[in-house]
Amino acid sequence: MKKTLLTIIMLLGLSSASQAQLREAAQLATLSPTILVIRADMENYKKSHYMLSTITYMGSYMVLESKWKAALLTLLVGATKELVYDAMLGRGEPLWVDMQWNTLGVAQGAVFTLSLQF
Repeated sequence: MKKTLLTIIMLLGLSSASQAQLREAAQLATLSPTILVIRADMENYKKSHYMLSTITYMGSYMVLESKWKAALLTLLVGATKELVYDAMLGRGEPLWVDMQWNTLGVAQGAVFTLSLQF
């Protein structure tokens, strides 16, 4: 029984349809940190910086079709938010910690887009 089950699993693993499903599962697994952050505590604004940067990166990557341009645009959006909205308009406090979370979100989006190539 064990040999039969192992044979079936190996056959499924070698078929092209299951390889595509495994690839999609791996791609979704790269987004799991973002999903965990969203579910954990949305009251924490730092986590919202992370989530929004990841989403902004992936959206700009779909439009620009360049990892570097998408990363630069996402970081510029985050920096603009910190400098204009927080500092100039006085609606918040500009913090380097927020930019660290933005950078982490960009890195998460980059990992996801790199996983699309495999």
